[in-house]
Amino acid sequence: VDSRLVEALEELEIDDRMYSDPAAALYVDPLFLDQVDPSEFDIPIEVNGSVAKWIKYFTGPGRKHYARWMSRSSRYRPMMYAKLEKAGLPRDLVYLSMIESGYNAHAYSHAHAAGLWQFIPSTGRLYKLRVDYWVDDRRDPAKSTDAAITFLAELNKIFKGDWRLAWAAYNTGPGRVRRAIQRSGTADFWAIQAGPYLAAETDNYVPKIMAAAIIGKHPERYGFTGIDFQDELAYDEVHVDGAVEVGKLAQAAGMSVEDFQYLNPALRRYTTPKEGYTIRVPVGKQTTMVAAVAKLPRHEPTQFVRHTVRRGESLSAIASKYGTSVTTLKKANRLENVNHIRIGMTLLVPRGGSEGDIDEAPTVAKASTTSAPKASAPQAPVSTHTVRNGDTLSAIASRYGTTTATIRELNGISGSRIYVGQKLKVRGTAPAPTSRVATSTHTVQRGETLSGIASKYGTTTSNLQALNGIRNASSIQVGQKLKVTGRAAAPASSWTTYTVQRGDNLGKIASAQGVSVTDLKSWNKLSGSTIHPGQKLKVRQ
Repeated sequence: VDSRLVEALEELEIDDRMYSDPAAALYVDPLFLDQVDPSEFDIPIEVNGSVAKWIKYFTGPGRKHYARWMSRSSRYRPMMYAKLEKAGLPRDLVYLSMIESGYNAHAYSHAHAAGLWQFIPSTGRLYKLRVDYWVDDRRDPAKSTDAAITFLAELNKIFKGDWRLAWAAYNTGPGRVRRAIQRSGTADFWAIQAGPYLAAETDNYVPKIMAAAIIGKHPERYGFTGIDFQDELAYDEVHVDGAVEVGKLAQAAGMSVEDFQYLNPALRRYTTPKEGYTIRVPVGKQTTMVAAVAKLPRHEPTQFVRHTVRRGESLSAIASKYGTSVTTLKKANRLENVNHIRIGMTLLVPRGGSEGDIDEAPTVAKASTTSAPKASAPQAPVSTHTVRNGDTLSAIASRYGTTTATIRELNGISGSRIYVGQKLKVRGTAPAPTSRVATSTHTVQRGETLSGIASKYGTTTSNLQALNGIRNASSIQVGQKLKVTGRAAAPASSWTTYTVQRGDNLGKIASAQGVSVTDLKSWNKLSGSTIHPGQKLKVRQ
């Protein structure tokens, strides 16, 4: 027995640390931080408390999210890798897209960002992405990746090759990162993160990317096994001349409409644009689709006339006047209730009274209080307006004697967001000279909100966000210096009153008036989002 015991003891591997350093015997590394090798990555990777926190989250409470992102990654990463390598950028930048969208081409945020790389409309257009009524290239995987590569390369150059600062700028804007550097006196991201210089979202954004990359490099180490990876994105392209119904294109390609839309996420309507569009079809279908598309009927979207609701008119009376039905008018104008019309509202009426393909009707500003020109009146000439500090769609429309709906239609925009320097087509008379815009700096005090500051200076929350590169309106800090603008001696006519109708909500009213929900709540001292029919709301024009 003694000899067998001696042999067994000799086979044991004894770690001397257990005796020289008792604490080492208790050391456990559940996140495998000691095994992280920064040389495996072509982006900066650091292991610190912030990064460890997100590794712990993605392998703990957020495990199901990360697993779902991994399953989608195989669909888009090969394309991303090829484009990044061609541009001379790090391959591991794919993890930025993972954090932005979870590799979901249809992802859409509360800030109106869309696609794999989460561009807002104005930034998307700046990087040559088409964003209009028909097409949203932000959802196109290849085109949006090209735009993201250009944007990231510019940010990397601005911040002298520091990817940490470039990522922070991608999240919150380069202007805000520059100000954080100036206020903190350092260009070290981690030092900036430790102070009150950036929003919490941005403070966490950089370590999230690093954590995602660390797990993604060795997923099995963290228990991510048995992932059902999606097939790599592959397709043939076929150009379609004219407007063709998506359903017919899907049928010709031997696909369901859902699968066709999944392969063509940038298409927003149920037909291709009338000027033509290049669709994507399954690999091997190009030849047969070219022949099939040539035989498919071209779709003529319904033509509309505009009618401005007058006192005493009802939807049924308007329908009777134009020889159409109430149902058709409701569908064309997306009305849930026949009582949702009011004086000054602009309605679309199908020419000839035919319903046609109402899905192709352009969006109408349902709560516009500015009367549109009568149908019989000659149309005013189209001119160009350059957006200035303090401008809103409703203010521009009022200045030119037109409507927000007309401006949206002329410029192919669906929301209310515009940006300083943007060129807008406007139909109307030349604007009268406006009062001089005064620009000054405001230092944020304790208890102040962005909407309160906007109200104080006679501007809007969205304008302050654009002027200061702020992505999240709730992320301002005490002591932060904001650029503000205000117009001296604003005339009383710059305010209008809107009466809440049944079925209205703040979002619907804000969109129609070309303002933000935050501004509406600030102007009317609303603490919540509850409104009721008949309530009077102040709206700054």
